[in-house]
Amino acid sequence: MTTIKKNKILKTITVFLIALIFSNYVVAQKTEYYRHLLFRESPYSDIKGVHQIDETTAQNETHYRFVYDDQNRVIEVSHRLGDFLINDNDNWDSFIWFSPKMTVEYKENQEIRHFFNRLDDKIETHGKMYKAIFDVDENGKRTAVKFYDKEDNPSENAWNIHTYQWTDLGDGNVLEKRFNLKNEPQPFRPDFTFYTVRLEFGNDDILDFIHHLDKDGNRINNTMKAAMDRIVYDQEGNFSRWMVFDKDLKPVEGNAPEFAIGEHLYDARGNKVELRGFDVIGRNKAWPNGAARVLNTYDKYNNQIEVKIFDLKDNTMQHVKREYSKDGRRIEWIKYFDADGKLSAPQGAPFAAIKFEYAEDGSMVARKRFDENLKEIKN
Repeated sequence: MTTIKKNKILKTITVFLIALIFSNYVVAQKTEYYRHLLFRESPYSDIKGVHQIDETTAQNETHYRFVYDDQNRVIEVSHRLGDFLINDNDNWDSFIWFSPKMTVEYKENQEIRHFFNRLDDKIETHGKMYKAIFDVDENGKRTAVKFYDKEDNPSENAWNIHTYQWTDLGDGNVLEKRFNLKNEPQPFRPDFTFYTVRLEFGNDDILDFIHHLDKDGNRINNTMKAAMDRIVYDQEGNFSRWMVFDKDLKPVEGNAPEFAIGEHLYDARGNKVELRGFDVIGRNKAWPNGAARVLNTYDKYNNQIEVKIFDLKDNTMQHVKREYSKDGRRIEWIKYFDADGKLSAPQGAPFAAIKFEYAEDGSMVARKRFDENLKEIKN
């Protein structure tokens, strides 16, 4: 066999091997699309989607794109309309989602997460959270997470938390504590004053109960009369209801917004169309500010385009409309209306409308304010 022929055979084999490796890489990666995220109260929980859709549907609706590696581990989650990254479109799903895109890198006993804006640039988000490093034990359980800023210095999120610490108690129970940079205990959220908690997960690994504990592991009331939250999901995986109890497991109107029962209602696409609350005997109850019911409306892309807030007598307290670009990718106006449907500045605000302007690359360059006659407020 001539040298030239040998070289041709070797070249062919090399090209084939490269193609095979690339093919395996492509096949190994799986992509899924979901309209919404499964509700999470803690970064301990896995990131999961609900209301799965196909790729064709995802081209025309806002969704979360999940990308998995060859071990079926999530390596990227992003909020998109078609192939375009989008900002939050007010379809609230979770307390633990902070940027249009998040990536996950896996190392020995670690998960490293980074966050990106709608231009696909790495950013600090939710405070000074540029990077989140999770510690993972030999069983694959998360045991802690710490946050770092852009300069790689230890940092805090917007809730003044630098680190979460978790202890697996078995039978679906996990002990969680939170600390700031001074190693001082921090609450679940600033308006949710549970400190040491026991997270109780069901057989489906979805959070069902949050128990507020003292140093001996007993349930204890917080500053808002509550010791336990029960979280309920409907058959579609939507977070449909929460119930609040005191340390003796009696219903109580506790925690913000001081309901004994809070309820979310959804449309067929999983968009939250109503929020309402009840007292301990099931009567409609208002927030401390008087709001008793929130109604939301969505466009064909699942962007939230209208919010109406009512008091207990069904009087309109606030009416907000959002206008998006024709392709649905970005918000262009927020407008406020009075009970009669006329453009009007909401209480405490010096403007009745806000217009958002963008550069060619899609970055926001201006927010302009207007009065009730749509006259720009220059000052």
